[in-house]
Amino acid sequence: MTKVSVGEHLWVNVSRKSLCDNCAAQVCLLGKGGKQQCSSFRSPFLAMRKCDCCGRPYEVFENFRALDLQRCRDCNLA
Repeated sequence: MTKVSVGEHLWVNVSRKSLCDNCAAQVCLLGKGGKQQCSSFRSPFLAMRKCDCCGRPYEVFENFRALDLQRCRDCNLA
């Protein structure tokens, strides 16, 4: 579990273990398997952050296994 700053005084807890740990779906048809891509994934809320590297806004939960959670997915892969 790690915290990501999404505002001056607002932090979001993001689990690095699996996408399922961050999901708020009431019914999961796929089971709790920690799938990386899931069409029924429901974020508990929408949290956007501006990438420290490129400046592009990204959703925090799309990047849950990144080494640097302050950067977007593209900058983490580069």
